[in-house]
Amino acid sequence: MSHFTAAVIGTGGIAKAHALYYTGSDRVDLVAGCDFNEGRLNAYCDTHGIARRYTDYQAMLAEVQPDIVSVCTWNPTHMELAIAAIESGAKAVISEKPMSDELGGPMDAVALAEERGCHFVVHHQTRFCAGYNATREMVAAGAIGRPVSIHWRSGGGMLNMASHLIDAYRWILGNPDWTDVLGWIQRHTNRFERGSYAEEKTHALIRFGEDEMILSMDLEDGVKYRESRLSGPDGIINFNREQAVLVNSEGIHEPKASPQPNGYLAELLAWMDGGPVHRNVASQALVTQQIMMAIYESARTRSMVMPPFVKRESPLEEMILAGELPYEGEPYDCRIPAALEYALEQRATNRA
Repeated sequence: MSHFTAAVIGTGGIAKAHALYYTGSDRVDLVAGCDFNEGRLNAYCDTHGIARRYTDYQAMLAEVQPDIVSVCTWNPTHMELAIAAIESGAKAVISEKPMSDELGGPMDAVALAEERGCHFVVHHQTRFCAGYNATREMVAAGAIGRPVSIHWRSGGGMLNMASHLIDAYRWILGNPDWTDVLGWIQRHTNRFERGSYAEEKTHALIRFGEDEMILSMDLEDGVKYRESRLSGPDGIINFNREQAVLVNSEGIHEPKASPQPNGYLAELLAWMDGGPVHRNVASQALVTQQIMMAIYESARTRSMVMPPFVKRESPLEEMILAGELPYEGEPYDCRIPAALEYALEQRATNRA
């Protein structure tokens, strides 16, 4: 089996998980890190034993030529960096979620990866969670009959929480295509999340597949409840990341499913060796991205949106800039204040 080198771009909080993937594998050497914040970069590289350190990702890609590149930066930059890594000749790219805050970059990156033969995946790691996989197995076994609906309510915005959970629910259901969405959003404050425009509330109905299974989604800032309910004619499954409980005519059942702590990287390496396509292949994440942008478009147009949906720009940003979502107060980032400063600088540069 081949041995690979890896590099990480962006050394903030989530980059730790990527470092642990690589340092926990006997087939990958983590050889380089990159971040424009030198203090954060040095702390990360010291912790994980990384010798080569860069503040310029283009220089790192050219000089190191890593086999695998992790993109762990803020939302608006993911696809720019993923495309640069693919163009540099990387054999695999792991991008953090969401793919972006619009659709154009993700479509371009997926097309380029397929053209170049790059193993491009998105870090929707919830597809490896024990509770979701137990639910997937029960659905596949027909434990509740044909799934009719999923209801989910939680905190967090669309790009943060919905990017994980829409993707996870498609995994549970066998990756069905979506057929239409209806969406509504509220944005009364000048809210950002990791440098992207964000809303305080989202309500959406998403219909999947020929069986017209409905996902009812409620996101509201401050809500802590994250359990979901999947219903069918023969029972219901209450589930979260850690566990799943089946309730049907035979009683209450809680099957056991084991998490896979390094399964994400192991599955990527197996794909690179010629094995099955990774469950998080970027073309699947692109479907999630399309659904999220279609929800924003439905809110913008006050109408149902159906595929194919290929609008490149963010409908949320379009509404905000057109004054269709009036807000009060100064801009703030609900997760990372430094990301807001960067985002505002980039927007000012683009307007100039």
